[in-house]
Amino acid sequence: MYRIPLTVLFIAFSSLNTSAQTTRQLLDSARYNKTKDFAKVIAYSTKAYEKAKADKQTKLEAEGAFVRGLGNYLSGKYDECLRWYFESERLYTSVKDTSGLAELYSDMTIFYLRVKKFKEADEVSKKAIQYAAAINNKRQLPTAVNNRGLMFLDIEKLDSAIVYFKNSYGLYKNINDKLGMSYALDYQASALSGKNELDAALRALGESKQLRAGVGDKIGEVLAITNMGEIYLKQNRFKEATQNFLQTVSGAKALKYTELELYGYEILGQTYAAQGLFKQAYGYQKQHLELKEKAMDAKHNKDIEELQTRYETVKKEQQNKLLTAQSKEQQAELSRNQIGIYALIATIVFTAIIFYLVYNRYRVKQQARFREAMLEEEHLRARGIMDAEENERQRLARELHDGIGQLLCSARRQLEFAQLDGINDADDNAALQMLDDSIKEVRDLSHSMMPPYILNKNLREAIEEFICRLNNKELVNIYTEWVNTDVIAIDKTTTLMLYRSVQEIISNVFKHARAKNIHIELVNHDTELTLMIVDDGIGFDKEMLFKTSKGLGLKNIESRIAYIGGSLDIDTMPGKGVTYVIELPLLSVA
Repeated sequence: MYRIPLTVLFIAFSSLNTSAQTTRQLLDSARYNKTKDFAKVIAYSTKAYEKAKADKQTKLEAEGAFVRGLGNYLSGKYDECLRWYFESERLYTSVKDTSGLAELYSDMTIFYLRVKKFKEADEVSKKAIQYAAAINNKRQLPTAVNNRGLMFLDIEKLDSAIVYFKNSYGLYKNINDKLGMSYALDYQASALSGKNELDAALRALGESKQLRAGVGDKIGEVLAITNMGEIYLKQNRFKEATQNFLQTVSGAKALKYTELELYGYEILGQTYAAQGLFKQAYGYQKQHLELKEKAMDAKHNKDIEELQTRYETVKKEQQNKLLTAQSKEQQAELSRNQIGIYALIATIVFTAIIFYLVYNRYRVKQQARFREAMLEEEHLRARGIMDAEENERQRLARELHDGIGQLLCSARRQLEFAQLDGINDADDNAALQMLDDSIKEVRDLSHSMMPPYILNKNLREAIEEFICRLNNKELVNIYTEWVNTDVIAIDKTTTLMLYRSVQEIISNVFKHARAKNIHIELVNHDTELTLMIVDDGIGFDKEMLFKTSKGLGLKNIESRIAYIGGSLDIDTMPGKGVTYVIELPLLSVA
């Protein structure tokens, strides 16, 4: 499906007289030209960067480096683009400009996707979402979420892509950004089409088309029509597909969008060829080739000219035969020659299509092998980090249990022996009680750091074991509900991350919430796992907590969930309790 990158258009008036402009005006002029003249983007941003550096305005210097990198990206100079992106990252980090970093990482996601570096795209897309969410930037957050969805779309994790596109659509809708909503719908339709959910994809594209028409986005409207035509073609609804592709050609002509017009002729030829209408297919293929001559390089132009010459030669020979024909036998021969010409044209068209399909299949396989290798390497590195962390927990737990725990037990036995030899007074009894309490605390701590039941039980059993130990303390009533949890297709690492998250949340409730009741619900939806924890405690101000160091525990939970490809949503306010919802796409884990 036709796809264009998600960008935010900054409107500003540009002037060629850069010497009289302030740094801010130069940056606005650079952003304004990013859909018009890439050379001006680089020129204005370079002036802004140098001026900000001379004036020691570090934030504007960082923005100048960022826009300069963007100009080089648009110009296809990828090495220069990455150099200026890294310079912008260094400057933004030095002044702790979270908003600037959020915008930078969002654009870096698109850059890494363009050059097929999916590991790097994964890292920066997470940062873009994290920084935009940290400052509650309602403009940057939906774009960052949408771009992470594009990453999942490119690596063909379609369920995860759909989740992110739906989230970005909702975020755009909250700020009434109809253009952003239309982008999210377009990308969602691409993922749905990849899953062969064609009716759902058509509905998404239909809504996108209406949104784009409402905001006057003519190019986006024509692209939505084109993508709907592709889905009709997949469904063998040739009449609807033909109507849409004819609108593609007429709309592209009006917009002077040559690339889309070329595609319109090409796909119309394929549509007619699929119906066996080779004469019409040849007509549109011919228009495609004629238009492509103006845009292709010299080699391709030569190939097209040779094909055209061959066709004209055959055509002239046929015309000569028609002019010299005098009898019915000649007319019959003419008819046979015409059939042969149409068969030759059909053969050429089908050969071109078959060649394209074979080459595209080969390219897709090569890309798939590369992605698999990258994902495997990333998985091994991540597993190494997690194993190292758990091994350290286990080592500390053994030290507590076998070292300090054994010393405390020895001290207790010494006191017992002393009591046998002396008088069993109150001080000795108090000392024994203190030692018993210390031994119990060490045992609880070592079990908390290295829960033995997590190694041979599933997620539900591990949580139940943890709850059982907590309920023995009779501090809070804990209720559970399990739906379809007998078999959950997740590995040990994912199980451990979810268990640690539950452990952290419940511990926070015990420490701070003053709750009387806790409800835990685990639901397996086959393609998604939902874990919900609800308490009736005093709640808290989420935004204020995340801005302070007291929110580090929740940030750690978010990091764990994000690491395994899930999402954490917290619904709370002071005096209203807290609801934690963890959602994990099971296909992405697999």
